[in-house]
Amino acid sequence: MAGWRGITRSKFVRDTLILQASKLGVTALGLAAWAVVPVALGTDRYGVWALAQSAFAIWLTFDLTGAAVAVHTRLAAAVGARDQAEILRLMAAYVRIMLIWALVSMIVLFAFAPALAARLYPDAIPLVEAGREALPALPALAWGGSAQIGRLAAWLSLSLLADPFYNLVVIALQSRRQMGALALLQNANQLVLTLCLVGGALLNPTPETLTAARLLYSFSTLLLALAVYSRLRERGGVAYPPARAVLAAAPRASYRPYWRFGFANALDKNLANLYTQLPLQLVGVFAGQAAVSYLQLALRGIQQAGLFTSAVFDNLQAVVPQAISRGDYLRLWRNLRRALLALAVGGGLFYGAVALAAPLVIVPLFGQEWEPALPLIPTLAIYGVVTTVGGVFGPLYRALNLMRAALLIKAGTLAVGLAAGAPLILSWGALGGAWTVNGLFVGSVLLTAAAALPALRRRALTVRPQEGMSS
Repeated sequence: MAGWRGITRSKFVRDTLILQASKLGVTALGLAAWAVVPVALGTDRYGVWALAQSAFAIWLTFDLTGAAVAVHTRLAAAVGARDQAEILRLMAAYVRIMLIWALVSMIVLFAFAPALAARLYPDAIPLVEAGREALPALPALAWGGSAQIGRLAAWLSLSLLADPFYNLVVIALQSRRQMGALALLQNANQLVLTLCLVGGALLNPTPETLTAARLLYSFSTLLLALAVYSRLRERGGVAYPPARAVLAAAPRASYRPYWRFGFANALDKNLANLYTQLPLQLVGVFAGQAAVSYLQLALRGIQQAGLFTSAVFDNLQAVVPQAISRGDYLRLWRNLRRALLALAVGGGLFYGAVALAAPLVIVPLFGQEWEPALPLIPTLAIYGVVTTVGGVFGPLYRALNLMRAALLIKAGTLAVGLAAGAPLILSWGALGGAWTVNGLFVGSVLLTAAAALPALRRRALTVRPQEGMSS
C-alpha cells in the first residue's frame, strides 16, 4: 500500500489514471458505433462513407498551418510561465487561422471534389439508392455514382467551422492539466458522436445521413465545449481569457510568430495521417468499396481499442514540453524509459488478446457478410502495438526541436512504404492494405526512436536535473 500511495502522489500518474479511466466510457461508446453503423449500411454504402471520410482526411493534410500542434506546445509553456498576454495571442491567432482554413476548404471542396472523385473511382462506386426514400438526407448529395464521394467530402468540410474550436478547449484543459474536466468532456463528446451516428444509421442507413449526423455532432459538441470553457476558464493557476475576448482579438491577431514552428509540425502530423488514409484509398481504387469496408472496419476496431492506451499520450503532450523547458532531462529520460517498457509489454498483451478475440466477435456481431475482415484484425494488431509505443515520441521530438529529422523519416518511409505496398494491394486487396499500414508505422517508429532517444539521453547526461515530472 505504501508503494501504491507513493505512485499516486505523482500528479502525472494521477492525471494519467483519471484519463485512462475516462477512456473506458469513450471506448464503450465508440465500440457501440463501430458495431452498429457498418451492419446498418452494409459493405457497399459503408465503403462509400469510409472513402468520403478518407478523402476529406487527405484534404486536411494540405492544412500546413500546424495551428493545433503549435498552440498545444506553446500554450503549455505560456501557462507554465503565467504569461496571460501570450495565452490570449495564441488563442486569437488560432481562431483566425482556422476560420480562414475552413473557408478555403469549403470553397475548394465544393468546387472540385466531386469531379476529382469521379475521375479517381470511374467504375468502383455503384449508385446507392436503397433506403433513401425513407428519409432523404442532404438530397442535393443523392446523385449516386463515384462523384458522390466528393460531394460527401465537401459537406464534411462544414465541420471545420466547429471541430477546431472544440479542440482549442481540449488543448486549454490539457495545458493547465485539468484532466478531470477533460475526461468528462471527452466522454460527453463521444456520447454525442455515438448517438448521432447510430441514430442516423438506424433511421436512414445512407452515407448522406451519416454526413448530416457528423455535422450535427460537430456543432453540438462545440456548444458543449464552450460551456465547459466558460465555467472553468478562471480555475487553476492562471486564468484563460473569455471566449468573447478571444473572438474580439482574432481579426488583429497574427499567426506569423508561430508559423515556422506550426508549419513543420503540420507536415509531421499530416504525413502521419496519410499512413492509414493513402493505403485505404489505394484499396478503394484497386479493389473496390467492399474491400475498403473490410479494411475500414478493422482499422476502426484497432483504433477504438487503442483508446485504452491513449491517456498517457494526452498527458505527455503537456508534461514533456514543461519538463524540457525546465531542463529536467534526467528525470524525463528515466520516466520515458519506464513508460516505453510498460507500453510495449502492455500493448503486446492487449493487442494479442484483441487478435485472438476477433474470430469470436466479427461474424456473430456483424454477420457473414463481414467474414473477409477476419484476417485483417490480427494483422493490424501489429499496427496497434507499434502506435501504442510510438505515440510517446511525438511530444518528445517536437519539444527537442528534432522536426527536420522526423519529417525526413516520415516522408521517406511514406514513399518507400507505398511503393512496396502497392503490389501487395493489387494482389491481396484489403489484406495488402493492412500490411502496407503495418510497414509504414513500423519503419517510421523505429527510425524516430533511433533519432529521439539518443538526443534526450545526451541531454540527460550533461544537464543537472531540476523539478521533475512528478511535480
